[in-house]
Amino acid sequence: MAVKKTTKKVAQTVIAEDKFYTISAANGKVVEVADYNTDNGAKIQLWDNANAEWQQWGFVRAGDSVYRIKNRFTGKMMDLDCSGVTDGTRVHQWEGASASSQLWVVEPGNDGRAKIKSNLAGKCLDVVGMSNENGAALQIWSDVNGDNQYWTIEEVTRKPKTSAKAKAAKAKADLEAAAGNITDAAKAAAGAVADAAADAAKVAADVASDAVNTASDVADAAAKVAADAVEAVKKPARRACKPKAAAAKKTTAKKAATADAEAAPAKKAPAKRTAKKAAKTEE
Repeated sequence: MAVKKTTKKVAQTVIAEDKFYTISAANGKVVEVADYNTDNGAKIQLWDNANAEWQQWGFVRAGDSVYRIKNRFTGKMMDLDCSGVTDGTRVHQWEGASASSQLWVVEPGNDGRAKIKSNLAGKCLDVVGMSNENGAALQIWSDVNGDNQYWTIEEVTRKPKTSAKAKAAKAKADLEAAAGNITDAAKAAAGAVADAAADAAKVAADVASDAVNTASDVADAAAKVAADAVEAVKKPARRACKPKAAAAKKTTAKKAATADAEAAPAKKAPAKRTAKKAAKTEE
């Protein structure tokens, strides 16, 4: 961010995203992450400049003069505690997010210094109690144009000092983060497998249900075809039986008539003979 010079002697720092900077208070102490702590929520405070990585910051552009301010050592952002917007809200570090609680506006002053304001709250980065001591915490406060609300942003030009303790702490934090990522990935994979298994089971159940329904329909159709075939065989047989039954009935009736005819004269003959006998007797 190029800023106009207010005098020939004093100019604002040109902020570039690929560089790191110290942020110094009026008393010369710099903003740092307390005890090179890599945890979310770690305190941000003032301390004597030791040219350490946890005292250095990158400015990630998010708009015109709007930045996310990222610690070089921890990789986490300067953030408002619980996204607070009231006077006295503490400033800490948190992993990068799209939250506006991590957005800061750099407003150049007229003496080479700048105010750093929360884009969310519109309030200034400020030293709690206007303290000059190491360990003084940072907060946001309404703009009162106080000296403890002005900051000097200077590019780091020296190679930062190393610390065995800090390196060990960061390595531990990196291992814990990697383990957490592996755990999260394993959980995600397990969830995906469970979902896939549930989907496969549902598909299998649907296929089985469709197969059962299809088999039932086929069986019903086959049974109907078989019944129709049986019925088709029975009909000619019944037709063939009907003439035979009629003929047999007719023959039986004829035989009965013949028998009746033959039996009738036989029954009449004795009557005639009896009459003749009676006539002879009378004579």
